[in-house]
Amino acid sequence: MATASGSSVSSKTPGTGDTNADFPQNGLMHFTTASIFAGGKITDNIGLFGQWTYNAYKQQDPDGSWAGHSGSDQFDLRYADRFIDENQDLIVGASLNNNPGVTDVWNTFNSAFQSVPSYVPASNAAGNGGPFVSVPATPILLQMGPASAGLDAYVFWNNTIYAELGFYQTSNRMFSFMSQGIPDSDMPKLKGNLNPYWRLALNHDWGANSAMVGLFGINAEIYANSPTTSGPSTRFRDIGVDAQYQYILDPHTISAQFSYIRENQRYSDELWDANNPNYTGNFANGSNTLDFLRLKATYVYQAKYGASLGYAAVRGSADTLAYTSSPDGNGNPVPFGNAGSTPNTRIWIPEVFWTPIQNIRVGMQYFKFTEFNGSTTNYDGNGRNASDNNTVFFYIWGAY
Repeated sequence: MATASGSSVSSKTPGTGDTNADFPQNGLMHFTTASIFAGGKITDNIGLFGQWTYNAYKQQDPDGSWAGHSGSDQFDLRYADRFIDENQDLIVGASLNNNPGVTDVWNTFNSAFQSVPSYVPASNAAGNGGPFVSVPATPILLQMGPASAGLDAYVFWNNTIYAELGFYQTSNRMFSFMSQGIPDSDMPKLKGNLNPYWRLALNHDWGANSAMVGLFGINAEIYANSPTTSGPSTRFRDIGVDAQYQYILDPHTISAQFSYIRENQRYSDELWDANNPNYTGNFANGSNTLDFLRLKATYVYQAKYGASLGYAAVRGSADTLAYTSSPDGNGNPVPFGNAGSTPNTRIWIPEVFWTPIQNIRVGMQYFKFTEFNGSTTNYDGNGRNASDNNTVFFYIWGAY
């Protein structure tokens, strides 16, 4: 799989004054990523899905140029069995994987296999082929991929009730092959190996229709001074609800997805309590919350012509240290700074696309920001408005 893309932002000013650094490659079309996949049956009950990805804009060198990097990506080594008779159909399985939710039957809260970035999970000022700016904060569940290795067990009864339970640890040492190319020296470190992930879903199929409602969540603790494995930490508790509807019958395909995640973050005293002798000043509060909502509806005609409309909204606690617009070491405002000290952001994402043949997809998305960092106007205290981040994103995706 390979992708070429280009982005054009609505306004490059005002900002830090260094628009080349804030919006590199603006308006240019270029090759961005490529992946090689391997998957299939190993034995009657064991199968593998593996992905290796090259990112042409993985890191920026001190001279301002961009360097490519390749590494492991999604990984799922799975055992499964099926017990079926005239009364029931039971599927049981276990998976060794590197991303909570990568095993999921539905494409709602974790879009690990999404071929085009309808929802960019974290703020991206690099301009590496995707929108230059997106939501400034996301729940830890959607960021676990580069750092985690876990073992899950699941059951799926009568194609109706799905349940999964897994435990995750840092993808280093014997699990370093699942680290998605991140060296151990840069790897965020999970505390212990019992960071639990769980999933429940109710599914129903009828005719060309399918519907699902579900619950999911994770408890994870990460060392604040990663890559070290000692000292203060942040404890994350994510609880989410999701739903999906699909109608698939040529020439029409309709799908809709919904997911909502509520995250609670609690910090060691050293990170927020100014009276603590080891105070580091990472947060102004002892705990914060984050709410992350995503909606999307898609229509495809004759498996060739399609359109979708997405929406993403983030709400969170105000924290003057976690979300800051304080000047950097040179006295310049932080790019995309945050005068209101909140992550509150809303984005509408319409898209049109064309699949002339099964292997090629051409599309265009528009990222329309109605709020960014808690405000519609002057969100950085330097005159930049939310609408200045509006971005046109054009892509060509191919697979063989």
